[in-house]
Parts: sequence; C-alpha cells; structure tokens
Amino acid sequence: MKKVFSFILIAVLSVVLVACGSNSSSKEEKSSKDDTKSESKTIEIQSKYQVRGEKKDGSDSKNIEEKVKVPVNPKKVVVLDYGALDTVEALGAKDTVKGAPKGEGGASLPDFLNTFKGDDVVNTGSVKEVNYDKIAEIQPDLILFSGRTAGTEVQDELKKAAPDAARLYVGADDKDLLNSVEENTTNLGKIFDKEDKAKELNADLDKKVKTAKAKAKKVDDKAMFLLVNEGELSTYGPGARFGSLIYDVLDIKPVDKNIKASGHGQPISYEYVTEKNPGIIYAMDRGKAIGGKESSNKALSNDVIKDVDAIKNDKVINVDPELWYLASGGVRTTEKQVDEVIKGLE
Repeated sequence: MKKVFSFILIAVLSVVLVACGSNSSSKEEKSSKDDTKSESKTIEIQSKYQVRGEKKDGSDSKNIEEKVKVPVNPKKVVVLDYGALDTVEALGAKDTVKGAPKGEGGASLPDFLNTFKGDDVVNTGSVKEVNYDKIAEIQPDLILFSGRTAGTEVQDELKKAAPDAARLYVGADDKDLLNSVEENTTNLGKIFDKEDKAKELNADLDKKVKTAKAKAKKVDDKAMFLLVNEGELSTYGPGARFGSLIYDVLDIKPVDKNIKASGHGQPISYEYVTEKNPGIIYAMDRGKAIGGKESSNKALSNDVIKDVDAIKNDKVINVDPELWYLASGGVRTTEKQVDEVIKGLE
C-alpha cells in the first residue's frame, strides 16, 4: 500500500513541476517576444530622390521612390553624408554614429565635424569611395546616404556589407531645397526620438532665411556663384546646386536667369563674367575642398575681370568650400551657408 501511495505522490509532484516549468517557460518566451518587439520598433519614411547617371547634363538620371522602414533609436548608425552627420550631432544623437567617411588619415572630414575624428567612429572611406569592409565590421542598424553614394552599384554593395541595415536617403533636393532640408531634419528627429530638437533646429533655419530675404529685398545688385577649379570657371543658376539656395530660397537676383541647371555647373569664361558684370560674386575654390590645388585668388585677380562691379566694390565673398561642396544639405550647414550669403548683402 505504501508503495502505491509513494508512486501516486511522485506522479502528482511530476505533473505539478512540469506545469510550473511550462508556465515559467511561457512567461520567459512572452518576455523575450516583448523585448524583441520593443527593440524592433520602426517608422516608415517615404524616400524620393534622383540618381545621376554618367552624362554631365543629367539626361540619364534615374528617379527613385520607395518607402523605407527605419528603426527608432538605432544603436549603430553609419552616416555617409556630412550634412546629415552635422544634423545628427545637432540633434544630440552623436553617440549613435559608429562610422563616417573621413578620407585618408581623416583629411576629408570638415573642421566643424572634428568631434567625429576619434577612433570610436570607424573611417568608412571618403564621401565617394566607400570602404564596404569597414561597414561590414560595424554591422549597422541604419545607413544614411546622399547623392554621392546613391548609385545602384554602391547601394548593392552596401546591402551585401550590411544586409540587416535600413538605408535612408538624406540628401537635399535642389529644386525644393529648404523644404527638403527641413523634412530630412524632421525625419531624423523621429528616428532618434528628438522631435522637439528637430523643430527647434528648423525654426532657427527659418528665422535665418527670413533675415536674409529681408536684406535681399533692399539690394539691387545681381549675384553670380563662381566655382573655380584649378583656373577653370563654372557657374550655377536658379534651381541648381549652390544656386538654389542663393536665388530660389533667398530671392537674390541672378546675373543670368538662363543658366542651365546642372550638378556640374555651366562652364564659363572670364569674358562672360565681364559681360554679365555681377554686383556680388560668391566664389568657391573646389580644389581647396578636395585637398587639391588652390586657384581662386589667382582667378579673381585676372585682368580680364578687374573692372567687374563685384571686384571693384569689394563684393567678392569667398565661401567655405568644405561647407558648400562637401557638407551642404544639413539643417545647421544650410544655416551657416545663409550666414555666408548674407555677407554679400551687407
């Protein structure tokens, strides 16, 4: 009888223990699922941009439109655009950046982004030449990119290097510059849970733009944006890179309304500058931006343009090439560009 009772007792205890174990396992599984759900929270962002082809006139450009699921509060971010990198820092999300393009020996990183020079941020190459192996080592949650790395070939390689990363375009639209800059800032604010800060940054930019437009209304001088590249000259008009901020956003009068919009600008001669006779020249030395030969000062002292109003009246503004050529499109970098434009209106 005692043996029968012992057997029954053991059987009952076994059932109880199994039930308890099952319940515990169920709770752990539920907890694990909840944690995963929390960590994988995403938002959907509409991404629309244009990829340039091989032709300088942009006739073979390709339009891309896609919805991107982006993780909220990503832990490891690679930023391949300097304007966006500056915005991420401005939002207070610097510590999430684990990779950025610094160039050989960190030489390409603009001075105002020195906070990213440390070894805690992996060097992912340059803004045009990506080191995919370094990105693969990081295994980021999110990659932020712009026009220089928007091509199909680069994107395919990024997908191979970091297959689990969301890839979001954060370049500005030259044809709708201000709105696109502020929209990118708003989206980044949502991604990093810094929406209030994003609103503050956009408000600061709006205030600066209004100040510049008010000054531009009082100025009759027409302006020219002059890019100098080792003695060669090119210019940009309304709706084009560089020109869109000056003419479309800030309403400064262009010296020539018929310049064809192009990412590479319209090549011009010294005689053209004399013929158009701008009252303000915004000059940028491309060589200085990419670590090449500086030639802007020599070009601007050419005898052919010595009688141009902007030259005679000391209305030549040498803009920061790192800011304009390498880091445009961020909310703070755009504000800094506006500050430089204002100098020509004073």
